[in-house]
Amino acid sequence: MTDDVEEKPEVRYLSLIRKEGGEPVIGIPYREMSVDPDLVASFVIAVIIFENRQLKSFIKEGYVVVIEEGEHVVGLLIVDRIDDDVPYRTALNQIISKFESTYENQMITWKGDIRPFREFALEILQVYPYRTFSLKMIPKLVTKSDATPDNQAPIPWSVGETDEKLQIVLGYINGKRTIEEIMNQSEFEDSEILAILSMLDKYKWITLTRKLEDSSMLLKIMEPPKFLVGVYGEQLTAIVEQCDGTKSLATICEILPYNIEAVKLVAKNLIDAGVLGYNTDDKEVEL
Repeated sequence: MTDDVEEKPEVRYLSLIRKEGGEPVIGIPYREMSVDPDLVASFVIAVIIFENRQLKSFIKEGYVVVIEEGEHVVGLLIVDRIDDDVPYRTALNQIISKFESTYENQMITWKGDIRPFREFALEILQVYPYRTFSLKMIPKLVTKSDATPDNQAPIPWSVGETDEKLQIVLGYINGKRTIEEIMNQSEFEDSEILAILSMLDKYKWITLTRKLEDSSMLLKIMEPPKFLVGVYGEQLTAIVEQCDGTKSLATICEILPYNIEAVKLVAKNLIDAGVLGYNTDDKEVEL
């Protein structure tokens, strides 16, 4: 994870529940919670659906549970404690409205199969993506040889039209294009691109880095591995020692002096190896 990636801090869980029978139609966990969201959902089902009582919100162990009802489903949004729930309530109502207009026939002729609704996660993640990114970020596919057992986990929402869109977005990712460039070249809405990238990042199909500029400021994180020193020699050590988070790459090239393009190539390899990172105070960071 880099400093250009920000987890959505407020949203913990979002669920849509069928009103008539109380079945969870789709549920998206965002972050860990100190309370089981399924238990919270069960409470909401009991009060609203089975006891036929009105319930718009309540607080559970420091979390605010925002509740809205549609014609066929109840929406449940769990967020950290907030002063104003209106933006979340508005967004939840929009999600419910979109869901019911999309799946009205399936709701009316309910057959008990919730699998067709999984692709609707793309609509939800356009409103609340897993994470937000700087458009300057460059996504890079995690290859099978690089992947550890927890990389490239199956994406549960990659079905139907969502899967088709996801595969197209994967085709744009070459380790060179920025997110902004992918948006400009793709026929999809920007919100769809960001939602899909948040899926790919969440399930570890991609890593993200930033485009190195002459003005980029890097910080030494660890000593370079011997094999890289063997490849680049003393020049590599000299570059690493100059990366103190206060000097731009252009400045480092003037001090040493080295060719700027050669330094960028070495610096990129050092970032990939975890030797260098971006200075968190770098003005180039945009979230």
